[in-house]
Amino acid sequence: MNTEFVPAQTSVPNWLMTYCRQLADVHYQRKLNRMYVHMLESFLAYEPWKASPPFEWRIAKIHRTTGAIAIRRDTDAGWVPMNMVLPTSIVDRMKHAIDLINATHAASLPRALSLRTFLYTAICWWCTAVYPYRGPGLINS
Repeated sequence: MNTEFVPAQTSVPNWLMTYCRQLADVHYQRKLNRMYVHMLESFLAYEPWKASPPFEWRIAKIHRTTGAIAIRRDTDAGWVPMNMVLPTSIVDRMKHAIDLINATHAASLPRALSLRTFLYTAICWWCTAVYPYRGPGLINS
């Protein structure tokens, strides 16, 4: 079976990226992308945004880019990009879920749900519900 892959990106606090790398080292034979696929399949399967109470959507801050001539004022130096290369089928399922959420919960969302927000929320859920982070950082944004 030939699986096609597409890039997807969000931003995370630097400490959370480090924690995800540690999780991948311990549980996924050092394969971050393997962990991302399992994380997103689980997030789509459990639909924690439908739980009672629902898992809140987290808005990712904008990470700073290196080599930029001018730094945008709305970027955060403590955040880094999280680049994923995902099977097209998972990205399609996420986009379908996002469309449904936006169509049915538009009034209760501060803004339309994006793939970036969906990914960051999935990471936060993974690091609080599945593999709870017990270190010094806090997941709150």
